[in-house]
Amino acid sequence: MIFETKVFQEIITGLYPNISTDRIQIFDDGWDYVVFVIDGQKAVRFPRRPDYAEKLPVEVSFLNHFGDQLPVSVPRLTLYTDEQTDLPYVIYDFIPGIQFKKSISDTFSKAELRQVALQIGSFLDKLHSISIEKAIKLGVKQVESLETWRNKFEKIRQTVFPHISKDEQNWSISIFENFFETVRKNPMPLTVIHSDIMPEHIIVNPKTHTLSGIIDFGDIEIGDPAYDFAFLAKYGKDFLNWTYENYDQPKDSKFETRRQFYLDRLALTNLEHSIGLSNRATINKHKTELSGYISRATSFSSSR
Repeated sequence: MIFETKVFQEIITGLYPNISTDRIQIFDDGWDYVVFVIDGQKAVRFPRRPDYAEKLPVEVSFLNHFGDQLPVSVPRLTLYTDEQTDLPYVIYDFIPGIQFKKSISDTFSKAELRQVALQIGSFLDKLHSISIEKAIKLGVKQVESLETWRNKFEKIRQTVFPHISKDEQNWSISIFENFFETVRKNPMPLTVIHSDIMPEHIIVNPKTHTLSGIIDFGDIEIGDPAYDFAFLAKYGKDFLNWTYENYDQPKDSKFETRRQFYLDRLALTNLEHSIGLSNRATINKHKTELSGYISRATSFSSSR
C-alpha cells in the first residue's frame, strides 16, 4: 500500500489554508517520504507507506532524546496525526540548503570538502557512540544481520536477475557470497547507525560551501557502523579518509571490506526498487547505472 500524494496535499491545505501554492515546495523524489516546505520555514513530512508511518514515533523520540548531543544540525520533529485519515506526519523547522549531490560537491574546493568531511566524521563518531541500550528503550531496532542480508539477496535474485545479463548476475552473486563469507568468519560489530547517509540527506549551503545539517533519521537502527560510510567514497577517496580523521570509534579489520560491499550492492538495490515501482524510465536508468558500475568495478579489479 502506498499513500497517495493528493491525501498529503489535502492535509497541507487544511494546515495552511491561506498559503498559495507558489509558497510551497514539494520534495517527492525520496523513496520513503514526501516533504512539503512552507515559505522556506516549516517542513511537513509524510510517509509514503505504512511501514514508514510506523517508524515515525521512534524517529521523533530518538531525535528529541539525542538531537542536542549531535555535533551538526538535525531536525527536531513534532509528531501529528490527521484526524480524517489517521495518517501520521511530522513538522519541523526547515534546514535551509541543497542536497550534497556529486555535481554540487565538484564545485567545492579541496579545503571546503575536507571541512564537510570532518564534520560528517564527527557526526558519525558521536552517533555511533550512543548507548545501544538507551536506543533500544526508545524503540530503535536491530535488523542488520547475516540472515537479513541473505533475505535481501534472495529478493534481488527474484526481482533483479530477470532484467540483467548473466555476467551481471555472476558479479552480483560474487559480491554477496564474498560478503557472507566475510561476516560468517568475522561477525559485524553493532552501533546505532543512521542507515541512509546519502546525498539527499546531507544538506549544504551552496553559497558558503558549508554543511547545513543531516536529515531523515527514519531508518535509524542498530547495525554495522561501516554501513554509514558506504556512499562517502563517491565524493572521492580523500573525502572518505577525511571523515575517518574525526571518527574515533573502533574499526575492525573487515570494516573497509564491508563498507565496499555496501557501496557495491547499492546499484542493485536501486534497480530492485525501480522494478518494484514498475517505472520503466527509472528501471532503464538504473540498469544503465548498474552496467556502468560493474564495468568500472571489474576493470579496476583486473588492472590491479
